[in-house]
Amino acid sequence: MNPSDDYKLTDLDYLVGDHHLQMMKAALPFLNVPEQKTLSLMVKFQELKRTYDLFKDEEVASMGICSLDRQEKPGSMRDMLKAIRPYGNPSEREMIDMAESFMDGHTPMDQLMRLLSPEQQSRFETMQMLMQAFQAMP
Repeated sequence: MNPSDDYKLTDLDYLVGDHHLQMMKAALPFLNVPEQKTLSLMVKFQELKRTYDLFKDEEVASMGICSLDRQEKPGSMRDMLKAIRPYGNPSEREMIDMAESFMDGHTPMDQLMRLLSPEQQSRFETMQMLMQAFQAMP
């Protein structure tokens, strides 16, 4: 990841990290490569250990990550897309936006119609009318 990218922390990052680990990460560029490797591994090991400890207690684990401050756990695909969107690059955000707009169609038929050009939509509607007319015939 490019250091100039806008990198955001997730709720999990806040749960398994602390300011001491962040301070160690900030010190990495000032160390020699062997020390950078050792310190990086130590920091990641601490984060992994804290992640494991977070789920070790079954009561806490059954509530799910980061659900402690929420009244109800979001469960829809739309909620998940909204949650992951800020972490994507511009093209990934565009794909997420397209997925959300695709989900805005009320029925699968509406979603299909949104993918067709106006000419194709007109032909499709004509075919639908013909099918309805044939079904209405005795």
